[in-house]
Amino acid sequence: EVNLHRYAMDETPVTNAQYFAFLKASRYRPRHPKDFLHHWSSGTPPAGMEDHPVVYVDLADARAYARWAGKRLTTEEEWQYAAEGPAYHRYPWGDAMRANVCNDGHTGRTTAVKSFPAGRSAFGCYDLCGNVWHWTESERRDGRTRFCILKGGSWFQAQGSAWYADGGPRPCRFAAKFLLMWPGLDRCSTIGFRCVADLTGS
Repeated sequence: EVNLHRYAMDETPVTNAQYFAFLKASRYRPRHPKDFLHHWSSGTPPAGMEDHPVVYVDLADARAYARWAGKRLTTEEEWQYAAEGPAYHRYPWGDAMRANVCNDGHTGRTTAVKSFPAGRSAFGCYDLCGNVWHWTESERRDGRTRFCILKGGSWFQAQGSAWYADGGPRPCRFAAKFLLMWPGLDRCSTIGFRCVADLTGS
């Protein structure tokens, strides 16, 4: 059992537009820039994708945004509860996979973060299944490797051995153990993030 303190989760994953605003305001630059915002052009988000989740950011890049916003990344447990809700649904919208409730890969890329209102969780959160994996604050070490727990699944489903992570939308309780190598490998087109704020009082 896990006891969760009161928190408020962002309605959507952080978008390209939001991350762009962060960069302009903070002048953040990663220590190791390899593949940082690889899909952007001349330092700006791709046209027409401003409301898509930001990707090609590593754990440090995500944490930097969260600090700037006065928030933090979700833990694995906070993320899961926000997704499955008090009824502990298998998926954010219920107990069975359905069509047209998440980005299941049919678009061939990410989608705008509010594209699937029928797929919201009981708490009103979008994109907790499919579209992009989410970095969490659940970074761990097991004595041999350093890794971070990812949640949610993504639109991309690798064929064969092209990618070691499971693809496609994933149930709320599914977690991926993502080995952290170095930023150039950790940043990819299928991982974004969302933030939470701690709440105080009753």
